[in-house]
Amino acid sequence: MSGTFPIGMLEDSSGSVLVVDDEAQIRGLLVALLKPQGYVVQTAASAEEAQERLKTLRPDVILLDLHLPGKSGQDVLAQLRADPVTRLLPIIMITGEATGEDRLRAIAGGVTDFVAKPFASEELLVRVKSLVQLKRFTDALEHAEHVIVALARTIDARDAYTAQHSERVSVYAGRLGAKIRLTGLELEAVKRGGLFHDIGKIAIRDAVLLKPSRLTPEEFAEIRKHPVVGRDLLSGMKTLAFALDVVHAHHERLDGSGYPDGLSGESIPLTARVTTIADIFDALTTARVYRAALTRAEALEIMTQEARRGWWDTRLLDTFRSVLEGLPEDVSRVTNALAVPP
Repeated sequence: MSGTFPIGMLEDSSGSVLVVDDEAQIRGLLVALLKPQGYVVQTAASAEEAQERLKTLRPDVILLDLHLPGKSGQDVLAQLRADPVTRLLPIIMITGEATGEDRLRAIAGGVTDFVAKPFASEELLVRVKSLVQLKRFTDALEHAEHVIVALARTIDARDAYTAQHSERVSVYAGRLGAKIRLTGLELEAVKRGGLFHDIGKIAIRDAVLLKPSRLTPEEFAEIRKHPVVGRDLLSGMKTLAFALDVVHAHHERLDGSGYPDGLSGESIPLTARVTTIADIFDALTTARVYRAALTRAEALEIMTQEARRGWWDTRLLDTFRSVLEGLPEDVSRVTNALAVPP
C-alpha cells in the first residue's frame, strides 16, 4: 500500500499495522496476510525508516524484526518505550534466531509478544487481532483520563480566582518531586494528581465553594468531603489508580489534624505531602474572593510557622524554596514560566 495512514484510529479497517523487517520477502508475506483481513499495513526496512514513518503514523500494532541492519529491534523497542506517545503501543517481536538472552532482554524492555520465524499464519492473525483490541481499549482509557483532566480544569474555572490553580499545583509539585528525586509512577502521581486533586469539588455547591465570608461549621463539613468524593470518582479508573493517594490525602497534616482520615507523619503518602506543599503555596499566593494574594515571602513565612506547628513536612518546604528560585513571583507570569521545563 502506498502513502500513509493518518494518525488516529481507522474506523473502516480492522486496525493499522507497521511491519519493520529488513527482508523484503517477509514484508511482502505479512502485507499479503494482513491486508485481506482488513488491516491497513505500512512497512519499513530498517530502524531508521521505522522511526521516520512513526513521525506521521500511529499504528495499533508494530511487528518488529529483532535483527535489523544498523540499529537493532532491541534499540527500536527501547526508544518506543521511552516515548510517552508510544510507551503502551503493542509490539510483537519477530525472531528467527533469538537466544534466551535476546528474549529476556526484550521482555525486560517491554515487548508485548514474540512470533518465531517461520510463523504460522493463523497464530499470527489471532495475536494481531487480540493486540489491536487491547490497543483500542487502552486508547479508550486514555480518552477517559483526558475527560477527567478537562473536568478538573472546568472546576477551577467555576471561580475566576482559581483559574489554572490545578495546573500550577501540578507543575510546582512535579518540580518539587523531581528535586527530591521521585521517579516513575511516584513522579507521575504528583504531576497528574496535582491536575485533579480538587476534582471532588464538583459535588460542592457554588454557594459554599464561592462564599466570600467565613464558612459555617456545616459548610466546612461539606468542603471536607471533596477528597473522598474525588477518590471515589476516580477509583474505577485503573489508569489513574497511581494518583489516588494524592487526591485523597492532600489535606492531611503531619500532626493528624487534617482530613479526611486524620493521618499523621509517615502514614501520609509522600506524593500527597509533596502536592500539599504546592497546593498551599499556590492558594496563598493567588487572590481569592475573600482576600488578596500574598507575596511569596508572606506565603512562605505562613507555611514555615505552620510547619513548626506540625502541619507540613519541613524538609519538603525547605526544598520547595529552591524550586521557586528563578521563577517570577507575579501569578500572571508564573504560569507561563512553569510551562518551561526546569
